[in-house]
Amino acid sequence: MTDQATALIGRDGELEILAGFLEQAAAEGGAFLLVGEPGAGKTALLDAAADAAEETGIQVLRAGGVEFEADLAYSGLNQVLLPVFGQFERLGATHRDALNVALGYGDGPPPDRLLVSTATLTVLLQAAAARPVLMVVDDLPWLDRASAGVLGFVARRLAGSRVGFLAALRPGEESFFERAGLPQHELGPLDEQAANALVSSCFPELAPRVRLRVVAEAQGNPLALLELPAMLSGAQRAAAEALPVVLPLSRRLQALFASRAADLPEPVRRLLLLAVLEGSGDLRVLQAAAGPQQIEDLAPAEQAGLVRVDDRTGRLVFRHPLTRSAIVELSTSGERRRAHRALAAQLADEPERRAWHLGEAAVEPDEKIAGLLEETAQWTLRRADAVGAVSALLRAAELSPAHADRSRRLA
Repeated sequence: MTDQATALIGRDGELEILAGFLEQAAAEGGAFLLVGEPGAGKTALLDAAADAAEETGIQVLRAGGVEFEADLAYSGLNQVLLPVFGQFERLGATHRDALNVALGYGDGPPPDRLLVSTATLTVLLQAAAARPVLMVVDDLPWLDRASAGVLGFVARRLAGSRVGFLAALRPGEESFFERAGLPQHELGPLDEQAANALVSSCFPELAPRVRLRVVAEAQGNPLALLELPAMLSGAQRAAAEALPVVLPLSRRLQALFASRAADLPEPVRRLLLLAVLEGSGDLRVLQAAAGPQQIEDLAPAEQAGLVRVDDRTGRLVFRHPLTRSAIVELSTSGERRRAHRALAAQLADEPERRAWHLGEAAVEPDEKIAGLLEETAQWTLRRADAVGAVSALLRAAELSPAHADRSRRLA
């Protein structure tokens, strides 16, 4: 199976929608937006649409918003219009000069935005006289404001032309296009069947129980389904070694899921780390472990769409499990140990959980903690979780001051 086909597992409905849009745009113009969370597969669908358009003879003009060019005026428009630069000579002098100055091809006073917009529309209409044109723009929110303004103007004026505008953006990210009233389709998560098919096609050696964990953590996010197994060791993939409580993220996943958390104040991130390591979302435990901080301090995290309080259970839940992994990745080892100690202090009536937190907080051999972990291993084994029991015994061995106890626990 090709990479392209793999990336599009579970997206037959979206491919059909895009095929309909391409047919319409080639005949009478139009605009369409794909809206989806990070890693949902927007770029893969844009690529598929661009390939399909080129196969039918449509001229494809591509651009993508780039963070480091977001302050460079008209950099996005430059990407779009570069392949049709030859059309500039057919413009009137006023429009031609405005575009040349805006795109850095000529000198002169800064052109009026409306003039650049109408010149861009004229160029596209001229190009479409020979064959239909499709503009494909990825990461709209990262497009520089000048280009976004021009392309938003153009996208609303394509009816009756043979020019299409297809672009992708994330929900909740302010842009000219979300307010433009353009047709759009929200790209939801893959269903369980498609998620399992995607993981199985790329990681056929993954043990069933590990695949279930990956699918549960990814919650239908295609990028996460592809990246999470790649971060596991061979023993973990085969279920011969216990998976960590929080699955590690690749750099790409960190960049996607950590961005919102990284912008939060440090006290908020500290509370989020406690919530991740506590695991159950029990607000009473979190408040007790937080000390002088108040749970209400999590308001910025709620506003950023990272967490919410479940109305039914009254517990704190993360909107996506990978946000939990991202918050752990953003923390230091010292911060994690402090959080584990704070949580262990509140779990005297839950010895198994307390032992795990103490084990994670320890930095030196400690027989008391090692003994608690050995007891935890026995409880875990009685629940038929041999892998979990081995993991607890290994940590107990690491924390054993006496060589004999270390050897016994390892054995």
